[in-house]
Amino acid sequence: MLRLLGFLSLGHLLFGGRRHHLRRGILFGALLGYLANRHMDTDRVAEDIRKAARDARRTAHDAMRTARREIRNAVHEQRTAEIHERIHAREAEREERLKAIRAEIEARKARKEEDRNAETVVRALPVSGVNEAKAIRELTEDLERDARTAAFAADVPTIDFPEDDEKYFSSRKYGYA
Repeated sequence: MLRLLGFLSLGHLLFGGRRHHLRRGILFGALLGYLANRHMDTDRVAEDIRKAARDARRTAHDAMRTARREIRNAVHEQRTAEIHERIHAREAEREERLKAIRAEIEARKARKEEDRNAETVVRALPVSGVNEAKAIRELTEDLERDARTAAFAADVPTIDFPEDDEKYFSSRKYGYA
């Protein structure tokens, strides 16, 4: 502020003390004061340079941070795409396995159906006696059923408890009647 007043008085001295030159002197002093206050101060120039350098560093830092973020996002999207590709490949592989299993099941069903048809042809009733043939068929079915039951029972271990031992009868063990 003091500089401004000094320049105003300098302008007044240069252009004289006349009244019509007073406005011109004030304008000239104000302009010189503004320019001197703005750019002639070395501290202010150093501060402006530091501010410009700080702004440039911030801009570079923000650009690097944005670039890193974009690279991270691109890598993340690429990994996500790879994971999804693997998932879809596994799903397709499972579908192929399921189709193969279903085809095998259908083939087994068809073979069983053919075997049943063949058995019915082999087990055709004799012409002579209908009742005898039915009795023979029932006997063979009973034998097959007994054979299946024997096969199941053969693998199962059994425990034999003595009948006269008192510790296996809970009513006698605890004194109940």
